[in-house]
Amino acid sequence: MVLRLRNEDYGGGLVGIVYSVEDLAGKGIADFILRFIKGREIQLAGSVVSWFLDELNAFLVGFKEDVIYLDFLDDVLPNVSFYVVLSRHKASSGIKSLTVHHTGNPTESADMGGRPKELSIANPIFSYLTLRKLSELVVGRLSDFEVVYEVTHHGPTSLQKPLTFVEIGSSEVEWSHEKAHEVVGVSVINALRELRSSVSCIPTVGFGGPHYADGFTKRALKYGECYGHIISRYAIKEIREVGELKHIVRESVSRSKPAPIKAVVSRKIGSEPRTTVVEELRSLGISHEIID
Repeated sequence: MVLRLRNEDYGGGLVGIVYSVEDLAGKGIADFILRFIKGREIQLAGSVVSWFLDELNAFLVGFKEDVIYLDFLDDVLPNVSFYVVLSRHKASSGIKSLTVHHTGNPTESADMGGRPKELSIANPIFSYLTLRKLSELVVGRLSDFEVVYEVTHHGPTSLQKPLTFVEIGSSEVEWSHEKAHEVVGVSVINALRELRSSVSCIPTVGFGGPHYADGFTKRALKYGECYGHIISRYAIKEIREVGELKHIVRESVSRSKPAPIKAVVSRKIGSEPRTTVVEELRSLGISHEIID
């Protein structure tokens, strides 16, 4: 079953594009968007700078706070349909990357914002469109960059609107890369434009895999599976109680707009956790596919 959705299906047309003015990547992407799309400067309480982009029907708002702590967005932007967060991605691996992911803390750990064992509302349609645009635009421009979904991690987790993080990684060199700002900026703009017409994809939730969810990324681009939450193998390993794992499966399904109609489960999470995940998916009426 393939769903066809538009921006209006999220409850309205307004979008909140947000970033931290202290973040080289987020600010760089925002500056590019402002050069590409005409904006009217406005004043929003709690922000450092803010504009309204008429063409995209979107707010572009910079805050002093780090983006993982933007738990107050519902108060600042109460009328938007969903949030797009422009951000840096930091990794000791030094991998050059453009990443897309949703937020949440599947385990007791919440050292990077949000609440323990709580997931944000995922936005599989917009995230899929952005991933696809990034994959198209890196060709011939940023060929040494990897485009990939990341698994669900960090805050904020308690917002009442869907949100997607779009990031540049993994060091200050990449965060300052003007071509990366351009590729991400154009991808976000084009994804928002495409939402005005109907989009076909299969809302999906993923279980397993490493932090860089390359397997789920390839499936999304090949089969049109648009992923909401992706719960990593390492997070599942940390969840020792069956009841807690069932809770995260339910959260992964319910905290997504639209809700997934399919799940993809990695065999490598182990037989016992896999049995628990599959049983809970069946109880929720979600079809599943087991992959290696």
